[in-house]
Amino acid sequence: MTDHELRDLLAERVSDVAVPDLSGRAWERAGRIRRRRATGVVVGAVASVAVVAAALAGVPGVNRSDGPGPGPATHQPAPTGPSGPGDPGRTAPWPGSGATRPDGRYRGLPVYRGPLVSQEATLPGVDSPFPATVDLSAPAPDLADQPIREALAAYVLTDAGGGRRLLLLAPDGSLRSVDTAAVAAYDDGSGQDVSVAHESLLSPTGEYLAFPQAAGEVRVLTLATGEWRTVHTGSDRTATLHWMGDTDLWLPPTTQGGPGPMYSVLDGTRSGATNLQAPAGPFGAGAAPYGRWRMGPGGTAQSWAGVTGLPGPAGEATPAQVLLVQGDPPAPDALLVLGASAAQPRPARCCDVDFWLDDRTVVYESGAAPRRLVAWRVGTHALGVVTRIVGYDPSRVSLVSSYARVWDR
Repeated sequence: MTDHELRDLLAERVSDVAVPDLSGRAWERAGRIRRRRATGVVVGAVASVAVVAAALAGVPGVNRSDGPGPGPATHQPAPTGPSGPGDPGRTAPWPGSGATRPDGRYRGLPVYRGPLVSQEATLPGVDSPFPATVDLSAPAPDLADQPIREALAAYVLTDAGGGRRLLLLAPDGSLRSVDTAAVAAYDDGSGQDVSVAHESLLSPTGEYLAFPQAAGEVRVLTLATGEWRTVHTGSDRTATLHWMGDTDLWLPPTTQGGPGPMYSVLDGTRSGATNLQAPAGPFGAGAAPYGRWRMGPGGTAQSWAGVTGLPGPAGEATPAQVLLVQGDPPAPDALLVLGASAAQPRPARCCDVDFWLDDRTVVYESGAAPRRLVAWRVGTHALGVVTRIVGYDPSRVSLVSSYARVWDR
């Protein structure tokens, strides 16, 4: 089974999920149905999945500087005892084995308390393809002068006047700049230019950049050759584009999915259509997903805001922001509460899900300065920092990031 086929298999399993009733009982029932369906799908492909699982076992996902370990070091907020003024019910994280006992349950989901922003700064480093620090002020020669075949990440810096700068992070940790003069601005109706600054800019393999345009087209840049190509999409909306597989663009009606066509970036032709939906959460009125939902070897992850009714200590900020993981069986469903308090609030839409690091670890981007990529070993109290992003002034420019697939590297 190829990576593309595995990704399609995961997508098919996600597409079967429907939770029209957002009560806890409906969520639990949907979970049982999903597991029965997924079992039927997997039976015919168990041998191939076993091979992929064996390969995933060798993917770096933990800090091995002190020998092998079970995952990023534990963060386990204590039930009592303040860590500082205004932060009741929390202590600093401490090393451990990544205990799996949840801090509570919410409508059938195990709930884990995540770190406050200040505690994220004390989390240990996590082994990954990324450098410990990404400095966006470092030298960045033009891609045309020093081409690279692929990138790990793309960073778009936009100032108040509409000026923009696109930087690529190469696998060796160096930067490249990309001339986007060939890309026209595109306001998707939100007042924001999404032609360059969007989360699906970089392809899963890191070989292509996709720029939605208003005139029924997507501009595509191949990094290795510097070749530009135009994918003509007619009346299909391009602002919500997602990557499907390695080289197909999917154009759903919203960022949360729906029926839409697919186009190949290799030759610009229409390659099919699909109808996928982001997982619906068990949350009540007022809760809403944000950012892109990320499929990976352990399931599908999505960030949510406006969640109320969560179990937690006094002083916890509410409504809360959370990270919801819908596991592909046998992986579990789980909920990470993104720690916040009156003394340490988080920015609105603080923590987009960026990617899966391995088959058990999902990575979110903490929006507080300095930005950090924080890895969570799903279903445990284990968290760690993948990298810090520095070298820009968040009071003067906004930053939008896009990442390649790293879990199979």
